[in-house]
Amino acid sequence: MGDISKAKSDVIIIGGGPAGLSALLWCADLGLHPILIEKAPETGGQLLSIYNKITNYPGLLCENGRDLRDRFMESLAGVEYSRILDAEVKEIDVEAKRVELADGREIEAQALIIATGVRRRKLGVEGEHKFAGKGILESGAKDPSLAAGKRVAVIGGGDAALESALLFSQFAEKVFLIHRGDMPSARSEFIDEALAHHRIEYRPNTIIHAFRGGDRLEKLELEKTLGKSKSLEVQLALVRIGVLPNTDLVKKKLELDKEGYIVVNNRYETSVGGIFAIGDVANPTAPTISTATGTAAIAVKQLVRFTL
Repeated sequence: MGDISKAKSDVIIIGGGPAGLSALLWCADLGLHPILIEKAPETGGQLLSIYNKITNYPGLLCENGRDLRDRFMESLAGVEYSRILDAEVKEIDVEAKRVELADGREIEAQALIIATGVRRRKLGVEGEHKFAGKGILESGAKDPSLAAGKRVAVIGGGDAALESALLFSQFAEKVFLIHRGDMPSARSEFIDEALAHHRIEYRPNTIIHAFRGGDRLEKLELEKTLGKSKSLEVQLALVRIGVLPNTDLVKKKLELDKEGYIVVNNRYETSVGGIFAIGDVANPTAPTISTATGTAAIAVKQLVRFTL
């Protein structure tokens, strides 16, 4: 591996999560000279936010996402590639296959692979930013014992929300599962267990209006509660209401679906020739580590065959 030393290469890969790392490996394996651009100080992407064991990636049993990231990096040992970490992409010129960084550097290639992934969707209400890390948690799996003896709110109705509520219920005094809809959309086994749990209180058809407190989170203000109190005292909260694709840089440049995901064909080509999109940013239906690495393999092979 080398530092970035030239302004032009075969392939620019934007995003250093499992899809981007897999694309790096396949590019090197097929004799290309790739450059990886990652906005964080280290590679890994969403893997670094997975704190539970990973048991469904074939051939590996990993303690957490960082462990799997380290295994990926071991596969890249001795591979020739360039990377730029802690780098913000300011602009993407899809026609020229040129990427401009916030520090003024410009990099061109014959092809681009977009692997920018997704981010957690936020409620966008008052206090959400203020109490981040001060009662509003990043993860339920990271350290559920933080909920010991506390009143916890989990906002959302999908698998992640119900799994987190069940984790917290092992320690918390009370867990409020708050969902804006009538019934959760999670798997039936999660719903059955959560709704029957004596420490979990389900609050359907309920909307969060604001997070309130002094130095730390103290309560939620509820906009719609079906006749119940509009104030709910909690010490911890976790928001799990889905994700948004990281496609701001390519809006009006590439075709996106109604949810903002990049539209691709079965070769993971986008609406502009020479531009590929892989991983979660182009996969709203089955966003998994396995599909991320698989789409990378398909895209790079097709890139070699049809683009370079």
